[in-house]
This record gives sequence, C-alpha cells and structure tokens, in this order.
Amino acid sequence: MIGEWDDYGRRTGSCCKCQKNFAELEPYYATLGETAQGFQRLEFCQGCWTDEFGREAFSFWQARVPKKDEKKKLFVDDAVLVDFFRRLTESGDESKNGFCFVLALILMRKRILKYVSTRQKDGEQEIWIMKLSGEEKEYNIPNPNLDDQQIEQIRTELSTVLAGD
Repeated sequence: MIGEWDDYGRRTGSCCKCQKNFAELEPYYATLGETAQGFQRLEFCQGCWTDEFGREAFSFWQARVPKKDEKKKLFVDDAVLVDFFRRLTESGDESKNGFCFVLALILMRKRILKYVSTRQKDGEQEIWIMKLSGEEKEYNIPNPNLDDQQIEQIRTELSTVLAGD
C-alpha cells in the first residue's frame, strides 16, 4: 500500500498526448486514473484536453507549471481535495483506506471535514463517522491505525501525486 504512487505521482512536464513540454506558468490538466497497479497520473496541455478525459479519470484538476524559483505548494486547492476524498470513500477499495484516512486528517486540519463519532465494525475495526462542512451526508472512514511514520509517508505521497512534485 505505502509507496503505491511512487512511480505515478511526479509531474512529467509534458502532455501525454502530443508530448509538448509545458512552459513556466502554463496551465495544464492532471488526472488520476486507476490501473491494475494502482493510480496513474497523466497530464494534458489545454489543446489536447477534452472533458472525456475528466469523466474517465478517478479525479482530475487544472494546475499551472510553477516558476523555477516559486515556492512549492503542498497540495492543490481544497475543492480538488474534497473531490478526491469523496471518490476515495465511494470506491469501496480497502487498499485505499490509508490514503483516505490521511486525507481525512488533512481535511479536518483545514476545518473542511468534521469528526462526528466513532463506532466499531464487527467489534474490531474502528470507524470514524465524519461530515464535510455544510453537508448532512456522513462518511464512514476506517481507522487503519497508522503510526506517525506511516501517516507522514502517505501525506508526502499525497503531496507528490496531487501537487506533482
């Protein structure tokens, strides 16, 4: 589980369709798609992008190439984080529980996601009940009981995948 995105998360710097290199400050689209090996990140220039790529992706967002001396962003904007969180919770894939849990912690820290309560599943698994701010829908987030090192490693991988650095 940990390390599953290492090969897919880095920004390539070019369009996966036309192979054009992106210039500084140029906007582009990034997608995360599911493959048998895990998530795969693809990037598209504005000329090659179609809405179909977004519909087929697990998640997508628009970004821009930073200046070489620009301070790196840790994550994309909050709307992308929320969309990714929703998709992770709806996927039902237990192998993504660690990423979903760490993303929930990030959203809680940003005060976008609220902790409601905890329940036990089958008397063993701890499930956190959470709500996005301003919504009534509850999300059941399994607590994978990660240690601090695992949480930091997943946070770093999320940053790498979402920010592309």
